[in-house]
Amino acid sequence: MSLFSHYRLTEDKNNNGYILTLYLDPNLTEFSKEISSMDDDQKEAVLGEKVKDFIKDNFKNVKINAVKIMLGSMLVATISLATPAIGANAAQPAQSLASQAVVQNDKIIINGKQYNFTRTPLVINGTTYVSVDDIPGMFNAQVWWNSQSQTVGINKDNTQIAFILGSSKARVNGKQVQMDPSFVYNGKTMVPLRFVAENLGMQVIWDKSTKTITVFSLNSATGTLTYTVKSGDTLWKLANQYNTTVHELKSLNNLSGDIIYVGQLLKIKPNAKDQKNTEPLKTQNENTVTYITHTVQAGDNMWDLSIKYGIPMTELLKVNNMNESTVLYIGQKITVPVHHIAVKERVSEKHGEYLDWWTEAQYVFPINKVATVTDFQTGRSFKIKRTTGAFHADCEPLTSKDAAIIKEVWGGSYSWQERAVIVEVDGRKIAASMASMPHDIDYIKDNNFNGHFDLHFRNSTRHKDGKISEAHQKQIRVAAGVS
Repeated sequence: MSLFSHYRLTEDKNNNGYILTLYLDPNLTEFSKEISSMDDDQKEAVLGEKVKDFIKDNFKNVKINAVKIMLGSMLVATISLATPAIGANAAQPAQSLASQAVVQNDKIIINGKQYNFTRTPLVINGTTYVSVDDIPGMFNAQVWWNSQSQTVGINKDNTQIAFILGSSKARVNGKQVQMDPSFVYNGKTMVPLRFVAENLGMQVIWDKSTKTITVFSLNSATGTLTYTVKSGDTLWKLANQYNTTVHELKSLNNLSGDIIYVGQLLKIKPNAKDQKNTEPLKTQNENTVTYITHTVQAGDNMWDLSIKYGIPMTELLKVNNMNESTVLYIGQKITVPVHHIAVKERVSEKHGEYLDWWTEAQYVFPINKVATVTDFQTGRSFKIKRTTGAFHADCEPLTSKDAAIIKEVWGGSYSWQERAVIVEVDGRKIAASMASMPHDIDYIKDNNFNGHFDLHFRNSTRHKDGKISEAHQKQIRVAAGVS
């Protein structure tokens, strides 16, 4: 497991070179707190080699003058360095990150048609990048380049986008806005798809289960798009793709039945939020969000507040228009979202609610919450605690007795084998999938379990690559009774 979750590289305005900010992985809470309690010499002794290795692996030709170590919004340590002078262009740091990117194999639909790219898109930290060469074909836009200022421009109708290569800021019709930095990869300038699309007036939907990015423009008067039915399409499939419902599709198109035919023109009114409306079970009511206010006290940081209130730190930062480097001050008012997750109808008493991890399950089962897990096949139960995890729930047996039951359920030894389970928390039963193999850091002592295990919910992903495990999803569907 990497010590650092992500980084930020900024120009050192006082000296020739860069300042590197490294963010400690929030899953390493215990280690981070130990570092915070050390003096400067101890911090440099513990972190120095880790920092040098990180720079060696990522910034071989970039002059790093100083490194800041952050835990959330809290500065943990500052390390001064002297590395070789810059030997690459300004885009090199981003390119170094891109070399670790995941090649985008997902479908990208532009106004109802799958687009054939000249250069395969990339995904970096959840952001999809496309070659600027594909922008004209995707959006019927014009692209220009100023080599002297290293500026990229995209024009369409009355919209003008301009940004300096590698910059985290852009100008849209003269107004400065934030953007994920562009970079050069294998000789091609890569730009963030969502940023370009949305600033050209289009909308974007990401469907986790089908791994499809849908980009579309709407009729400004009606808020709808016109879709031509293709072979294999169903109302259910289209509802999922555009985050709407079958009922809304039928009502909008005056359909009395579920049958559609190839070549048929359908009006679709999408919901462009990044969440799927694919719940196969009836909902009793809707999910809602309310907000409370927290007043910052001495010692507060955003990571601890996220744990306290059961909210992912990324969400807490976004709601408050902050980033990882934002410094808190005593008396500051922090807005905290409170998610009220509707109870979903279950197939039977034996089955669990089919809750989406990103929009539902992680709020019902937050970090530090204790739950009872029941193996779907054997009916054996044991208690667990969610200790960390962002892409899925990282959990540990509550006691050594619970660890022993887990081992028995898995046939006498811990295993990576996925099993359907029901997670009961606060009286709610949720469909999940569990592997019992202990690994990495543990927090609960004296439970005879050296590490934590993985607990997956609908649409949760693996830590190692951010991808959905179909083996886990299969077991979750078994536990929900929707397989």
